[in-house]
Amino acid sequence: MLQKGLLAVCVFFLVLQLPLLSASAENTGEGLKRDIELFQEEQQHSEKRAEDTEKELEQVQREAAEVKSEIQQLDEEMAVTNSSLETKQEEIDKTTARTDKLRSEIKELEKRIEDRDEVLKERVRSMHQSGSTVHYIEVILGAKSFGDLLERVSTLHNIAQQDRSILDEHIEDMESLEQAKLSLEEELLLHEEQLQELEQLQASLKQQSADKDLLLEELEAQGYVLEDDLLTLEEERALLKAQEEAAKQDLAAWEEEQRRLEEERRLEEERRQREEEERLAREAAEAERKAQEAARIAEEEAVQEAEREAARTAEETANVSESEQEEKEEDSSSNEESGVAGTNTEDLEETSREAAVPATSPSSTLHRPADGRVTSPYDKHRLHPVHNTVRPHNGIDFGRDGGLNIYAAESGTVISAGWMSGYGNTILVSHVINGKPYTTLYAHLASMNVSPGERVERGEVIAVMGTTGVSTGVHLHFEVHPGGYSGGGSAVNPAPYLP
Repeated sequence: MLQKGLLAVCVFFLVLQLPLLSASAENTGEGLKRDIELFQEEQQHSEKRAEDTEKELEQVQREAAEVKSEIQQLDEEMAVTNSSLETKQEEIDKTTARTDKLRSEIKELEKRIEDRDEVLKERVRSMHQSGSTVHYIEVILGAKSFGDLLERVSTLHNIAQQDRSILDEHIEDMESLEQAKLSLEEELLLHEEQLQELEQLQASLKQQSADKDLLLEELEAQGYVLEDDLLTLEEERALLKAQEEAAKQDLAAWEEEQRRLEEERRLEEERRQREEEERLAREAAEAERKAQEAARIAEEEAVQEAEREAARTAEETANVSESEQEEKEEDSSSNEESGVAGTNTEDLEETSREAAVPATSPSSTLHRPADGRVTSPYDKHRLHPVHNTVRPHNGIDFGRDGGLNIYAAESGTVISAGWMSGYGNTILVSHVINGKPYTTLYAHLASMNVSPGERVERGEVIAVMGTTGVSTGVHLHFEVHPGGYSGGGSAVNPAPYLP
């Protein structure tokens, strides 16, 4: 469930980043504003997911409480059953003791029956051999007197009564023996049935208790997963908030830069206007000078022509000298005009040379975040050195052989500096490079020299290399996220960005 949730978050972020990058490329200000809106929307989505997760966690906790109550009830029933088992076992022990005693009594009874049986058998044999009727007549006829007769009859009666008593006692003992055996068997059978029922009840309660314990473990495990989800969503909201703040700072910096550039453009426009006015003034002055010079020359020529007309009849030598003087003056005037024109041409050439110098374009290469060699490249199918499973390696690892300093890859704003699951101590820095937003990540740090909201410069030492989090040794894990950090799904290979 957690993996599906994280996958949905990554996919959602990737879908959002496509229009974000295009908008940022067209208009940095509008792109940053859209970044802020998207970060705010994502925070709302994250809060909604957190609310749903909290409700699910509450439901799981209620179910766990009900299961605990049922387990407690089963424990109470188990205690009653165990007590009944102990009582029944005591009854069985007592019955066993009575059984042992009864067996002893049965043995004695069987011995008496056996002895009595021998006496009866001997009496029957004796009566059979002598003929009991004749024997009784002889005893009666042998009486010497009536008193002797009565005594003999009484004696015979007593003997007969004694034999009858022995026989009745023998029969009674045999019946008692059979009854004792039957009673013993019934009592033992009843106890065994009751004991079996209690043992079955005990086994059933144990199974129910085991099932409830297993269900409780599953619910508690589900609760732990949901609690982890809440922590992850909390970290996500914190990162989104940090990126929103960074985007706001970048927007403020961009707007300030636009104001500065606008001011520069205004000043440049004023400078160009002044230069244009000065150029026009110079051209007007030059035109006026040339006009004055032409008027002067024309006036001189008119004077000279009048003098020539007046002195036409003068000496030819004087006329020739005057003509040569005029030619010299014309040559001097032409040289002056050529000198002025040459100076203007040099100024224009110098201006053209200055305008031809190109503006320096900003560098698109990131500063190397560590001085050590690359120990593990970007790899979507790397075998994880700790978990021993194939997991994406969303960045580049640098070793400690070049030193422990960690440098900011580009100027920007720190959006997060703290502990992240798996990454240990981690710093995230937001940048705007060539009008596009980027986030760089530095993980497994021993210590951090910056705090969230702090501005850092390209190449500034921001941390010390370490091995915190899930790590096998001292190194730096470095990631690049165009468009902003949104989990592993937004990471790209940093190698093309590095020198």
